[in-house]
Amino acid sequence: MKSKAWLRCEVAPGMFSNERAIGVTTDDGSVVSFFIESDLVRDQEIAVEVVARNGKYGVVALPQRTFEGSNVARVPMSAIRFA
Repeated sequence: MKSKAWLRCEVAPGMFSNERAIGVTTDDGSVVSFFIESDLVRDQEIAVEVVARNGKYGVVALPQRTFEGSNVARVPMSAIRFA
């Protein structure tokens, strides 16, 4: 069951004025990163689609492929806010 949600993340200025650098902390503590357009960021959160979850973590489809190579990440459920 897929659900739309907001994912808390680290947000920093991007290379251009209309983009932001995003850092997402995964459930194992590593960080995946990517750039997205500024208007896709809201209050230190980005819109994601939760594709799987259990009580401890959720697997989310990110809006952009990460520099590490994937467009999905396993993140703590505490970082997910359902819309």
